Amino acid sequence: MNPLTSKQQRVLRTIRELQRANGRMPTRQELASHLGYRSANSIQQYVSALREKGYLEVEKHKPRGVTVVENPAIVTIPLIGAVSCGSPLLAQENIEGYVPVDPRLVRGDPGRFFFLRAHGDSMTAAGIDDGDLLLVESRATADPGEIVLALIGDEATVKLYKPGRDYAVLAPKSDNPAHRPIITTSDCRIQGVVRTAIKREQLET
Repeated sequence: MNPLTSKQQRVLRTIRELQRANGRMPTRQELASHLGYRSANSIQQYVSALREKGYLEVEKHKPRGVTVVENPAIVTIPLIGAVSCGSPLLAQENIEGYVPVDPRLVRGDPGRFFFLRAHGDSMTAAGIDDGDLLLVESRATADPGEIVLALIGDEATVKLYKPGRDYAVLAPKSDNPAHRPIITTSDCRIQGVVRTAIKREQLET
């Protein structure tokens, strides 16, 4: 299965919620009404995309002819928003939604992984652009040369990790000269290691 855009995720989540609440699949008109669209035609593109990506089966000419394809091979990884000092990364207030991914992208327990939305251009030379989703493995340590999510005070940053004897350098990888390495001591806490990035273009519809 392919990654879903945020709007496709919302439609799929709503289908599941309405099915659980009403004991039956929603019609397209019910979906449109629940999601704030004026007509069923407005939501058809999302239903079609979900069918093409393998998340739905659709029977034509049936008002409730939509079936969710439950694939145990797919895992859902939380997408977190802003990270604040003292707040656990996966606290409920930080979670914006969930992203379905191929389990081959995660190693070991999927519960150790989360997605973070990249901001800025400090890591473009590492293939990380503004708006990409970063798959992060939650860890408190990292190896030299790994790309990490680090917390410095209340600020979270994604940088290349270069540890020293009693300090660490968090280095950008960008052609923008405005980005400079950050030299840290005890005020830096590693929150995780970036394992891969899903490009912004794959998430826009």
